[in-house]
Amino acid sequence: MSALRLLAAALLAAGGFCAGDARRQRMTARRMALEEAIALLTRLRQEIGYRRADLGRLYPVLAAEQDPRTPLGRAMGAADAFGQVEPPAPLRPEEADCLRACLADLGRAGAGQECARLDYYLERMAAFLAQAREDERLSAGLDRRLGFAAGAVLGMLLV
Repeated sequence: MSALRLLAAALLAAGGFCAGDARRQRMTARRMALEEAIALLTRLRQEIGYRRADLGRLYPVLAAEQDPRTPLGRAMGAADAFGQVEPPAPLRPEEADCLRACLADLGRAGAGQECARLDYYLERMAAFLAQAREDERLSAGLDRRLGFAAGAVLGMLLV
């Protein structure tokens, strides 16, 4: 009976470690999704500001450039226009709302106004990215350790 309790305690500790690692992976996915969104908005800003590109023709080009294995690449592959793109799942609700609002209103103003709008949204997304990087940095070493410790404490209660 004692061996089963020790095994259960070890499994709880391992499960805690895995839970901490899963949290860290979610933070990394969020940061990467924000970086992809900023890269897309920056590219849009350049295309509109410098080339005065037609958004209807630009969408298929940018959608094809996205990696289909990434959340933003899948979202752009599933949509037909910028206004139909669903924000990537790893984003928090306020980040997703910001990206959704930016993409939904594209093409409704002149190039100068569009660039000003994109600059505004780029600043907001950069602030979200800075926060995501800070969150990821703070949790880098702690999540796994805390998960392991919580699992180990639960395991000790079993033994």
